[in-house]
Amino acid sequence: MKAKKMMQGVWYDELEDNVVFSVNGDTIFYPDSISLPVAFTVINDSLCLNGAIMTKYPIKNLTEHLLIFKNQNGDEIKLFKDENASSKKVDLVKYNRHVAINQHRIIKKDTVVMLEGVKNHIYIQVNPTTYKVSKSNYDNEGVRVDNIYYDNTVSICIVKNSVKTFIHDFHKKEFLGTIPSGIIQQSILNDIIYEGHDSDGFHFYATMGIPDTPSNYIAEIIVSYNNKHTISKIMN
Repeated sequence: MKAKKMMQGVWYDELEDNVVFSVNGDTIFYPDSISLPVAFTVINDSLCLNGAIMTKYPIKNLTEHLLIFKNQNGDEIKLFKDENASSKKVDLVKYNRHVAINQHRIIKKDTVVMLEGVKNHIYIQVNPTTYKVSKSNYDNEGVRVDNIYYDNTVSICIVKNSVKTFIHDFHKKEFLGTIPSGIIQQSILNDIIYEGHDSDGFHFYATMGIPDTPSNYIAEIIVSYNNKHTISKIMN
């Protein structure tokens, strides 16, 4: 309790001249709009952040205006608290409103395919949702922070000669078995694209990935001509 009391206020990196975090009560707030505030405790000389994954950082020194701790790489992080210098930044940090990352917009695509004189109009629509996906990152000080993203659903609609013959809203949970379970929990359903058609039906590729990483996973969706769909893994 004594350590928590000393930690209240705005802490900044004097060398970089930037605010690292603000402490208010039992919560640490970050100055950017994408990092979730995190509850913390001080146990046995360790700063414990109770995020999606609990992380502990050994405290080397703590006074009313100095905090030195080791990050996950073992590097010492030295932060200062100066009431006068930080006063203008308190409101910005303390009352920062978290903003989840997402496109926040509907994306529509359509394709026309002629098959034996029948016009097949294929509509694909990416819809943002309120389903949250949490992903942990490390900030410049090597401290783990949790960012929140919003998932999407993707709708496929097939219209044959002005008659809707297939419509389905795809959610990422439908791709369990084609995408590793440990990956799918952290992933967002990014998009579905029309690839082509053959004797099996209409082929689509669904792309899914972990936010802010270059890796994507792809699954194939086939909508048969009798309007049934299957999902299968793309082989490497």
